[in-house]
Amino acid sequence: MSSERWGLGPVEIDRNAARRATKLAAVVLCLVMAVQVVIVAVFTLGPHPLQSVTEVPAEPDAQAWDGAPSETLSLDRQQMTTPYGGGSVDNVTVQAVTNDTHVAFRLEWEDPTADTEIDEPDAYSDAAAIMLRSGSKPPVTMGANGDPVNIWYWRSSWQHSDADPGGDMYAYPHPDSETKPGTVAGNPLSQSTHNQYGQNYYATGFGSLTNAETQPVAANGQRTDDGWALVFQREHETAGDYDAVFEDGEQMYLTYAIWNGSADEANGEKSLSYQFLTLDPGDGTLSETDSADDEGANETDTNDSGVVASATTSARWATRAATNWPAAIVLATGAAWLISYWRIRE
Repeated sequence: MSSERWGLGPVEIDRNAARRATKLAAVVLCLVMAVQVVIVAVFTLGPHPLQSVTEVPAEPDAQAWDGAPSETLSLDRQQMTTPYGGGSVDNVTVQAVTNDTHVAFRLEWEDPTADTEIDEPDAYSDAAAIMLRSGSKPPVTMGANGDPVNIWYWRSSWQHSDADPGGDMYAYPHPDSETKPGTVAGNPLSQSTHNQYGQNYYATGFGSLTNAETQPVAANGQRTDDGWALVFQREHETAGDYDAVFEDGEQMYLTYAIWNGSADEANGEKSLSYQFLTLDPGDGTLSETDSADDEGANETDTNDSGVVASATTSARWATRAATNWPAAIVLATGAAWLISYWRIRE
């Protein structure tokens, strides 16, 4: 087969082979670009943006939650201190939205029974909590001495009970009438009615839970077809000593706990996430932390930490390589042209 040839200095070029090699190189170019798009999509799905909205919703079924990314965390029984137990809820799905003044988190989990009445012995309420800490990651053990945490807490009995929570169980006889010392003392757990359904607490370890002087947290829980959907909402700025700080440059660590009343879960008996989520108010990402770094991780998590770290390193390397697209395109296209030209010319 005859072919046209032309010289480029001392090099003689086969024009027919060059044209065919150029076509093949164009195909390789398209494939490289497609592969880059796929790799970047696969390895950048982890971090989810904290969606910005005009008005932060207080309702769990608000339309603003429809487009908000979510993270689903596995829950396990509490096994760090007495009373051990819980674990009846397998996982919780979390979403977050924000605007210039407020932030809100939506939690959803499966629970076939609505446990809202605690007016008799052995009756327990469904409940949920978020533990938050700004800056450095706290111990999962409700903080520690010198490492205070902020806890937002909700009980279904506060919002959905048809009776006086606690009934007469905590009443003491008096010559003139019954006395309820918890109610008189202002204990939030003893109130018969609640103006808001979220409570703001501080803790520095197990057994140190303290009701905060400031109560800026609002909560709203509603039944779904499968369980509960709950929204915690708060302004960015508060006056509390240990309130979570939603400011640029202050990464937030969050973890979650769920109580199932019908499973007799109360106090330390709960379904707990040993995995933290991180929230960066600066760039707006909500993502899982590396399980190898989480305190309180179970033995399985510890054994798998090397695999997780290796996979994370590989993902970062692949992402950097794929996103360095100019170099990848030049190298792949040039190599494809040279190899194709050489083979065709033979």
